[in-house]
Amino acid sequence: MRHIHSMLHPALLGWVLAAAAGCGQQGPPRAAVAGLVTVGGQPLVAGRILFTPIAPTEGPAVSARIQDGKYQLTKAEGPILGQNGVQVEADLDLGFALDDEAAYAKRGKPLPPNPVPPEFNVKSVLVADVKSGEKNTFNIAIPGTRQTVSRPLP
Repeated sequence: MRHIHSMLHPALLGWVLAAAAGCGQQGPPRAAVAGLVTVGGQPLVAGRILFTPIAPTEGPAVSARIQDGKYQLTKAEGPILGQNGVQVEADLDLGFALDDEAAYAKRGKPLPPNPVPPEFNVKSVLVADVKSGEKNTFNIAIPGTRQTVSRPLP
């Protein structure tokens, strides 16, 4: 009997591990998204876009890099299906890394204005309805006249 038990144990362990790992998608269902972000009619040079689920939608927030106005997330890394709040952040042209305190102290002047108004950023009113099996393209046109953004520093 001991011999059968030792043979079943590895098989049972394998089944439990396979079930724990899952054979399909783990976590809440997601979808791929893409789009174009413009400020004052021109592509946003560089920044980030953030998708945050709105109740009753639950799950993690996700973000994508915006480069030359374009952003894209695959289904595996995309936002949760359902209503998501959307925020856009622009990279500010500081001439140095944002966390470089010594360079900031030498700057001696305030940060440049953010070209993304609060209603598209920290007080965003944007909502994206992310759907399964559809092309989720969300283009965002932000009013403005000029951008004060640059390419991210290496």
